[in-house]
Amino acid sequence: MSLKLVKLVFKFGSLLALTPAKIEQNGLVFPSKTYALLWIILFTAGVSISTVYRKVFYETMTLVELILQVATDTTLFIVNIFTIITTATKRREWQKFIKILQTLKMNKGNEKIFWFLPFLLTNIIYVLSKIYETYVWSQFVGVEFFIKMCTVEYFQFYAQFVVYYLIYVFLKLILNAVENLFNDIDLLEVQFTRLNSFTLKGIKSDFFSLAECINIFNNIFGWLILFLIQFCFIQQLSHLLSLTVPVVADNTVSVVIFRILYVTWHMAGTFTGVFLCDQIEQKVKNMQMVAHKIAANCVEEKEYEEIKMLEDLINHSFPHFTAAGFFDLNRKTILGVLNALLTFLIVAIQFDSI
Repeated sequence: MSLKLVKLVFKFGSLLALTPAKIEQNGLVFPSKTYALLWIILFTAGVSISTVYRKVFYETMTLVELILQVATDTTLFIVNIFTIITTATKRREWQKFIKILQTLKMNKGNEKIFWFLPFLLTNIIYVLSKIYETYVWSQFVGVEFFIKMCTVEYFQFYAQFVVYYLIYVFLKLILNAVENLFNDIDLLEVQFTRLNSFTLKGIKSDFFSLAECINIFNNIFGWLILFLIQFCFIQQLSHLLSLTVPVVADNTVSVVIFRILYVTWHMAGTFTGVFLCDQIEQKVKNMQMVAHKIAANCVEEKEYEEIKMLEDLINHSFPHFTAAGFFDLNRKTILGVLNALLTFLIVAIQFDSI
């Protein structure tokens, strides 16, 4: 994987002012602040108009369903607006982040001819899912009313999809760089001599760059990931509640299939990034073990000191992926969200049945 895929995602995201317009050798070209402000106004106006059309829909909900729906709509709106604001205001961070990624060692030999195919396929899946959603719900409220109610939401969800995919691509690039760094350290274990001192300095330099890259990633995407997890949690709770305690209009096979597909889509989009964060951290822990093993096998004191410096660097300088500093992003995050989802679902069912 290379920055080619990032450039492609940027082209789609820049249309909605969600990403930098493009990558250039001299830096990044951003949508103007006026263009970003225009999209903020459009999203705000569109959501406001959509809320008016949804009033009839809201009135049919129970109190629990209404609270979950309002929370979901609000969080989705925050994700869209915050993404635009982040792109417009963190220009220096974006420039530095891309510059570091360009300098990191990547596996360019593994690039495929159809490198754009994953992004194309996920776009097709998104479009097909929205066509199916329109077909399912238009049977209950009518095509015209459903389009008025959800047209803006389709743009909002596509904006969210761009964020999902951009986080995925960046984390895959970072994982690629970490794997290459691990291979370099692993090579030192096989043959460590004075001739490898230049390689050791290169490893230290790459490690510093990688650590800085992750810090910038947390700066740019930390709050977005937090909002995405929050949205996923609330939305999944809402759909699972509807599946568990369905209303009359929802007692159809097509609606059940839609809800299952919807839950799967957002779970995959949210937790794929979290899983990649965990993979990166696990790879770094493997680096720590290899560096410790090399240090233990060193005979000369000078060699031991050099490897010990690398070991200390890995142990103390590598930052964790976090959701805006509130919690670390790893497999425990996924289990924690699922556990909380089950707990809240039980409470919501009991409250809704009163």
